[in-house]
Amino acid sequence: KCRMNERDSLMKQIMAFSFAAYDWNLYLDTHPCDKFAIKMFQSMTEKANSLKNEYIEKYGPITAADVKSEDEWTWINNPWPWD
Repeated sequence: KCRMNERDSLMKQIMAFSFAAYDWNLYLDTHPCDKFAIKMFQSMTEKANSLKNEYIEKYGPITAADVKSEDEWTWINNPWPWD
């Protein structure tokens, strides 16, 4: 049985909520007045961003754009998000 550590589990959740937000985004492209869909898109986006911020605080940047340090380029620190 494959066991996931906390870091992997958090990344999986980020990917799931980001995918859901993108899916709602695509739906809204053809149904722009669907208020429920707008709320779902916002909810999925907020959850994905919250989880992403948690990941960055605990494990470092997910993308180079997430580097906030002005003293050190932390993007090159291991492990990489996909490791």
